[in-house]
Amino acid sequence: MHGSLEPLTLAKRRGTYRERPAPASLAAHVECLWSHVMPEGQASRMAVVPDGSVDIIWSHSGLALAGPDRVAAFPVIGSGETLIGLRFRTGIAACWLRTPLSQITGTIVPLDDLWGRDARDLDARMTEAADTSARSAILAEVVKRRIPMVAAPPCEVSACLDLLRHGRSASDNPIRSLAQTTGTSERTLRRRCHEHFGYGAKTLDRVLRLQRFLAACDAQAGASLTALALECGYADQAHLTREARELTSLSPREIQRQLAG
Repeated sequence: MHGSLEPLTLAKRRGTYRERPAPASLAAHVECLWSHVMPEGQASRMAVVPDGSVDIIWSHSGLALAGPDRVAAFPVIGSGETLIGLRFRTGIAACWLRTPLSQITGTIVPLDDLWGRDARDLDARMTEAADTSARSAILAEVVKRRIPMVAAPPCEVSACLDLLRHGRSASDNPIRSLAQTTGTSERTLRRRCHEHFGYGAKTLDRVLRLQRFLAACDAQAGASLTALALECGYADQAHLTREARELTSLSPREIQRQLAG
């Protein structure tokens, strides 16, 4: 089906991808606003690697919500298409959507399935806007207006995310480690993870470790894969290779090459 397409490429290396920080009023909830312009010519098959986040995405096809992914997604985006996005911080989106993320994991759903008329009105405004900057501003403005309706996630969600991001626990059962630290039951923590992350803590741990590897490749061009594997929390280079292929379909060497290029 994809025989005529170009080789698989990391999404951020396909076309022109740009991020900018969220406005201060949204910074507690939103990681960034982004735009992605596809190149002219062949349709672009790309790997959107899992990052633990949920995005609102506008294109000329309308507004959609991209749920959290366990493994890379491989969308084929049309030649010259422009995407505008807003990325929620990990663990936040379920409160905005009032929907357990486990119900939308690995899927893309029309935003009006969740926001109804508000989503349709937002789509119309963004479609009529003059350019990418104006569309991003409209999206940020509409999301900002919804802040008073959003409750904070449970404290154990933030505690779990902090443990996995900064503790880098080698435990095969991070939920048990967190339960022992916080005094919360493992059953409650599992339920919270599936509701607010879209999957369990062990999957989130794999995703965050992959993101550490991607960031290290960006920051340390030419570093050995063995050193990067240990720095990012893998047992060894073989562990890194297995995880990278399972989560992205690319080898660590190819990821490193693309990020260096």
